[in-house]
Amino acid sequence: MASLVNRIKRLYSDFLAADPGSIAEVYAEDVEFSDPVHVIRGLRDMQAYFAGVAKNLQECRFEFDQTLIDGNTLNLWWTMHYRHPRLGGGKLLSLRGASLLQLDLERDRVLAHEDIYDLGAMVYEQVPLLGSVLRYVKRGIASGSGAQGQ
Repeated sequence: MASLVNRIKRLYSDFLAADPGSIAEVYAEDVEFSDPVHVIRGLRDMQAYFAGVAKNLQECRFEFDQTLIDGNTLNLWWTMHYRHPRLGGGKLLSLRGASLLQLDLERDRVLAHEDIYDLGAMVYEQVPLLGSVLRYVKRGIASGSGAQGQ
């Protein structure tokens, strides 16, 4: 399992450098991948998804800071550093998230991969006008909930 965990981390250490072969070294043919936007089934569709995402990014790398293993379940906590020309003025952005993975220990591959992160923080808050509105709403919610808790 340690070898698979290392391959996963290496794959995401520089997401834009990943090639279809390195993806196939990590994921099973019948993998299911999901995040707040997509549900993808099968290795070929996942490879196509990765290629499409990579075309839109100028930079994307993950720093892993917590790894939890329980049987065939792997939980990875990470910070993604990414740069997109239409988000955040094209500057380097960071996003905290986690990946929950189900492993096939016999085949040494990932069967299921679920990414959990705040889509609003990743995309919507990085769009100038929309981002200002969302930050204003969040501040209002935070101040309102703090008052109720006292």
